[in-house]
Amino acid sequence: MSEIEGVHVERLKLVRNERGHLLEVCGEIDPDAPRFAQVYVTFTRGGIVKAWYRHHHQIDQIALLSGRLELVLYDDRADSAAGGSLLRLELDESEPKIVRIPALVWHGFRAVGPAGTNLIHVNSEPYREDHLDEDRIAPDDPAIPYSW
Repeated sequence: MSEIEGVHVERLKLVRNERGHLLEVCGEIDPDAPRFAQVYVTFTRGGIVKAWYRHHHQIDQIALLSGRLELVLYDDRADSAAGGSLLRLELDESEPKIVRIPALVWHGFRAVGPAGTNLIHVNSEPYREDHLDEDRIAPDDPAIPYSW
C-alpha cells in the first residue's frame, strides 16, 4: 500500500463515561479540514459492498459510527504522484477515525460482519439531483485492481 495524495486519516475524540459516550466528528479537530455543506448518516447491512464512486469537486469525509468497515481508495488521477495506488483501510468503532477523500479518487466500502455499519458522511458540497458530481462503476469493474 502507498499513500494517496490528499487522503487524510484522523483519529476522532471519543469520550466515554458511565452513561455512554460522545464522539466528536467535526470541530477544531483538524483546522485544514474542508468546511461542510451536507452531513448525512447511512446504514449498510453486513457483507454489502458499495463501490465504486468518485466526485469531480466534492471532498468526502467518512467516519464510522458503529460496526466494522473495509474502505478502499484507488487513485487514477493523471496528475497524481501516486497514480495507480490502492489504499485499503480497516475501520472499527473501537478506534474511531474520519477519512478525508479528495475529489477524483475512486472509493468504495464493505460492511464487515453481520451487524452492519453506520457511517456519517460529511461532504464539502451539497447533493444536487440536477447537477450530479459523481461517476460510478460496478464493484467488479476491471479498471480498479481490487476484488471484494
